[in-house]
Amino acid sequence: MRKTIATVLILGLVWIGYTAWPIYDLLMLVRAIETRDVETVTRHVYFEAVRVSLTNQVVAAYVRRTRINLSPLAEGMAARALGIADPIVKKLISPEALSELLGVGWPVTVVPDPPPGTIGITRSTIGTVWQIFENSEYGLARFEVTAPSVLPQQQRFHLTFRLLQWRWRLVAVTLPENIQNLLGDELAKVLGTPLKNQ
Repeated sequence: MRKTIATVLILGLVWIGYTAWPIYDLLMLVRAIETRDVETVTRHVYFEAVRVSLTNQVVAAYVRRTRINLSPLAEGMAARALGIADPIVKKLISPEALSELLGVGWPVTVVPDPPPGTIGITRSTIGTVWQIFENSEYGLARFEVTAPSVLPQQQRFHLTFRLLQWRWRLVAVTLPENIQNLLGDELAKVLGTPLKNQ
């Protein structure tokens, strides 16, 4: 009986630790974003994976907004091989620019004027620990969360973390659709592609 209780207790502590650990690292990243602590942001973000994530979204928004007919395979190839979104994504991928994007809620380095209804991820908008837990999903060495909690689900950033070298690191940022559209429109301007009526 004692062994069973001890086993249940140990498993409970492991589960609590596994649940709390990525939330703690998320809050450390949010604090670093707010204080512009570039070193901590750099340690908590896997920039190459985030670059791929943002590039795919910008290309998809560009295709959607210009109504260019590309197959999903061609779209993926354009995003990766041709670097079509590079003029926009390179403005978002530094620790400072990514901190600005997440901290204020829109890509200041691309579009200086804020779109309506944008809120960044800060200690005051991310929500309580319970709200973070409610807005998150756990997997094997994977943690996903949407924020800021004060916005409706479709207007939130979706952050994906992976456990890499014993640290939870941000590997993907899924932007709200209005921000994706904004970046797709900017790419169309850079490439000289007219936008179709939306």
